Amino acid sequence: MPLAYGLVHPVDLTLQDLPQELQGLRIAHLSDLHINRPRPRHDRLISQLSSLRLDMVFYTGDYMMRRRDGAQAGQVLARIAKAIRPRLGHFGVFGNHDSPQFAKQVADIGIHWLGTAVHDLPDAPIQLLGIDPLGKDADDSTAMLLNGDPLQSDKLRLMLTHYPSWLSTAADLNVDILFAGHTHGGQIRLPNGQALNNACDLPRNLSSGILRHRNTLIAISRGLGEVGVPGINKLRIFCPPHVPVYTLRQGSTLGCHTQGLVRVVRW
Repeated sequence: MPLAYGLVHPVDLTLQDLPQELQGLRIAHLSDLHINRPRPRHDRLISQLSSLRLDMVFYTGDYMMRRRDGAQAGQVLARIAKAIRPRLGHFGVFGNHDSPQFAKQVADIGIHWLGTAVHDLPDAPIQLLGIDPLGKDADDSTAMLLNGDPLQSDKLRLMLTHYPSWLSTAADLNVDILFAGHTHGGQIRLPNGQALNNACDLPRNLSSGILRHRNTLIAISRGLGEVGVPGINKLRIFCPPHVPVYTLRQGSTLGCHTQGLVRVVRW
């Protein structure tokens, strides 16, 4: 079935060493929902994604708006996980707006929460690495991973984290693609796409899209929700919400090898 449009943003990603059996792998990427109540946007999201053939759904954090919103956020997240049936499953990490109590609340809704660890999928040549801000000693755990066994070169190596600042670590680990959120794409942008703020150490003109550092790609979602900006109501300007749906294909890896940071797909 062809991809729907609306919230869904189809993206083709080519990788030089993509295993043949993963040709056409399709991944939906949900991030930064910032839920404080059910919204029509969530119904559209479920309708659009449940009509697609998906292999995996990735969640990269900030499901709650505020600490008191755990019940509403959990209900919406459980609806999404129940309605969408990816072939290989749902996988996620938490963000800075999420609480340990919320993590316990959604532990059994059908999403495999990765924590800070490496997971080998039993039914596909894929390794998933999570970096979770709610985990204990995430920095120490990552250092142990760097000093331990390397990720396997004959598998697709995918990393999920809320913060795009983990890109250098992902490149050190030879991750193929890092999936992140947090920036909201700026949320409020100028007509030329320049973000006014992205709440991280990325250059503001590189607040979303597909970027490349060395041989690692990072996919930074604009996210689905909003947070309040001081003096301004919760809104988006020139930066609509979206759900990237990536289709992986064999071919030259997007962009070129660089020790810097370059954008290869703009959104």
